[in-house]
Amino acid sequence: MDSFIKKNGLHSRNEFFEKAAENLIADEAIKSGGDVMSEKLAKAIEAVSENNAKAISKGLFRYAVQLEMMMRYIAQTHEFTDDELDEMRREAINNVRRTRGKIKLDDIAKGWYNKE
Repeated sequence: MDSFIKKNGLHSRNEFFEKAAENLIADEAIKSGGDVMSEKLAKAIEAVSENNAKAISKGLFRYAVQLEMMMRYIAQTHEFTDDELDEMRREAINNVRRTRGKIKLDDIAKGWYNKE
């Protein structure tokens, strides 16, 4: 039992017995025509979804840090009026809504420099 626990990444004998009982109940339910597989599948999908959500969240955090650094650099090297910042914010919101975030920095830069 101890080698099985170690080999399968379980943390304790209690966890071993809990999993064994769950599987025994599931096996009996399947034999009697129950719908245990969908419950097990739902749990597995939920676990994978949670892991993916964590990974996406971490990636977005790193992206936000880099974006914040760029914004600070731009703010320190250029003097924008409040009206210019408001206009840029409105345009950014509209671009993201319109393109669902699929817009190139080059296109934004060309559009901004053409206004001047």
